[in-house]
Amino acid sequence: MFIAREKELKILREINEKNSSSFVAIYGRRRVGKTEMVRYFCENEDVFFIEFTGKRKVSKQNQIRTFLRNIEKKFKRKVDRVNDWYDAFEILQENIEMLETKSKKVVFVDELPWLDSAKSNFLEELSYFWNTYCTRRDDIILIVCGSAASYMIKKVIHNIGPLHGRLTAIIPMKQFDLSATKEMLLSRGCNYSDKAVVDTYMAFGGVAKYIENISCKKTLSENINALCFQDTGLMRYEYEELFSSLFNNSKTHYTIMNKLSSKWSGWTQKELALSVKISSGSIKKPLEELHTSGFISKTTRFGNLKRETIYRATDCFSYFHNKWIKGSVENSNWNQISTTQSFKAWSGFAFENICHMHIEQIKKLLGIGAVPTQTHYWSYRAEGKVGTQIDMLIEHTNGSKNIDIIECKYYNGQFVIDKKYKENLQQKINIFNEQTEYKYNIRLIMITSNGVKKNEHYGDVVNVSLELSDILNVGG
Repeated sequence: MFIAREKELKILREINEKNSSSFVAIYGRRRVGKTEMVRYFCENEDVFFIEFTGKRKVSKQNQIRTFLRNIEKKFKRKVDRVNDWYDAFEILQENIEMLETKSKKVVFVDELPWLDSAKSNFLEELSYFWNTYCTRRDDIILIVCGSAASYMIKKVIHNIGPLHGRLTAIIPMKQFDLSATKEMLLSRGCNYSDKAVVDTYMAFGGVAKYIENISCKKTLSENINALCFQDTGLMRYEYEELFSSLFNNSKTHYTIMNKLSSKWSGWTQKELALSVKISSGSIKKPLEELHTSGFISKTTRFGNLKRETIYRATDCFSYFHNKWIKGSVENSNWNQISTTQSFKAWSGFAFENICHMHIEQIKKLLGIGAVPTQTHYWSYRAEGKVGTQIDMLIEHTNGSKNIDIIECKYYNGQFVIDKKYKENLQQKINIFNEQTEYKYNIRLIMITSNGVKKNEHYGDVVNVSLELSDILNVGG
């Protein structure tokens, strides 16, 4: 059962209705569901569809042979063997010309970065195919797709050569949010509670293929054991393979991601460069590539005059791998691990990270979905004085001077604010007000897994409380 992706499918359907040819670029991390979405669109619309998929680290001649075989299978006729991409695209054109159907013809080029190997001239010939053939017709939809987001953006979307300005649509494919993840689990027969859905998200994020690996005949703990801790587990070695498949010189990206996954509050570029012993200039490109690919986020430390950029790992599976899978003994028992105090502390930070990832849903629930905002990290430390930190601060940038301070708490039961915690929250607000000279209108938002008890302390500090179920029922 295919779920979600309504926004992406709407774009493709509108393109199908146009009276002209279209050129679409789709990018997103590996196994997020790009190929499945294109196939679903083609199978459910009145289009002719041919697909070509690049192979990783194979020769140009091997790629061309596969390309020609696909033409033979789809058009059911023998084609000549050729040795360059120009002739291969000529053969594709000739076969399209023979089609009698008046419906749109979708040419889907998947894993484009693998096809465009060094000295292959694939991208140049693809550009020529579009510019000299497709644009003269009104019935071609050329879709190119790739997991290496940095390549797609640099070489296709921001191309300064023959593809410059040629794209009709750009579709970034992100991970599922919590709502879509729950929908996918339910569609497969996994009747998980809301908390179990979030526990699933903490381990695997919203990556469609990872969720598809889950067996609904097993409990979540049994699934994590089988997928992540057995030597034959599909996820045990996924992390290493993930980076090598997405990036050239992936060792640098791997090293940076490991370091970012070790500290929830994040690092500045300078701090990170010093820590991993990479020059500040050399670290800039891999950081941008990780950001473009959806593994990390960028925010600023509120109040600093320089507004330094803070880089944070936001990819759930990367956090999970580096904390629990990396260095683990084969057949580790997740049932035991998940009951430890270490896991409870980690899950609190993991829940906070998920809240960061769902900031748009949180804004909708707060009624500020249309308000321009920036999300920040803020801390205060001074010798001899009490310090504090705010891990999620939403600044309304519409001139209102409104600030939302977000507190995230992940508990099995209802969260109870006692006197000590209330005083801690009040102190946090007081220090923030003092350091910002009382310029802002403060609102404290509590986000919890199972609600907050409305006791005598609740009304003293909390303005709005949201529950996990609220976020699960709001789409992105």
